[in-house]
Amino acid sequence: MIGRKEELALLRQAFERASRDRTCQFVTVLGSSGVGKSRLVAEFLATLGEGATVLRGRCLPYGEGITFWPVAEVVREAVGIAGDETPASAQAKVRALVAGEERGETIAARVAEAIGLAEGPSESEETLWAIRRWLEALARRRPLVVVFDDLQWGEPTFLDLVEHVADWSRGAPLLLLCMARP
Repeated sequence: MIGRKEELALLRQAFERASRDRTCQFVTVLGSSGVGKSRLVAEFLATLGEGATVLRGRCLPYGEGITFWPVAEVVREAVGIAGDETPASAQAKVRALVAGEERGETIAARVAEAIGLAEGPSESEETLWAIRRWLEALARRRPLVVVFDDLQWGEPTFLDLVEHVADWSRGAPLLLLCMARP
């Protein structure tokens, strides 16, 4: 990669700080279409090898029920939920990740509601808390990099979630890496 060594080094430093200090680091890669955001992130992720769990979600430009679409993609990838899986089976996988966590059942229930696996309120402070706690539980197993793409299309509640995770995550090595256009 030519001309992006400093940016690549900054991403690496953020990941190393998250891993060393067991904190959340939040980095936004901002640039217009075609400037190389995706390439930069791909190069960075390639340097991690087996040293981290990498999950991806992207914001959609339009649609109904898309507030937590990026979270749904991350959760489905993390626990291996297939498209044809029953809601009960998918919920069990979400629950398994937080088994043994304080308030694990509540965390799993709110995450399942937020991503459409269960009925219930899906946009509340408790939902933001639950998604954060779910990500922290995953990150405690191995450093976690969550890539959210097309953040410029993120719903306000989703952007609140990203800010909440960045501000309040503790005790878990987590890098939130967001890509956006101006």
